[in-house]
Amino acid sequence: MRFLIVDDDESIILFLRTFLSAYAECLTAGNGLEAMSAFEAALEEHQPITAVFMDILMPGMDGNEVVQALRRIEDNHGGNTPPFKLVMISVLTDTRNVSESFFHGRADAYLPKPLRRETLLSELAKLGLIDAPLPVA
Repeated sequence: MRFLIVDDDESIILFLRTFLSAYAECLTAGNGLEAMSAFEAALEEHQPITAVFMDILMPGMDGNEVVQALRRIEDNHGGNTPPFKLVMISVLTDTRNVSESFFHGRADAYLPKPLRRETLLSELAKLGLIDAPLPVA
């Protein structure tokens, strides 16, 4: 499995990579252009991205715009790989942003910041990306 983490906040990338690297190879990008480049390279290498963790608020292209571009790249690739799972991460919890993520980006999950390890692992298990996390004692 390969995960792509896209966020302009290095501390969020570090947090996600720390926990997610136990489950998959983690690629990172600090903006939309880097994300598109990494995503295309993964397809060309025949090692597609299994899940994308996307921040919404980023300079340049926002996360929703980047997701639309990634979905177009995926649709145009023509391979027989399943669509990537999309986990949106943001401080924005308003109806417009959440709706746009699910309906236009085909998000599978939406996690509010600040991120919590337990919530992250629970969502990954729901998406079938990891085995169910062990209960915390």
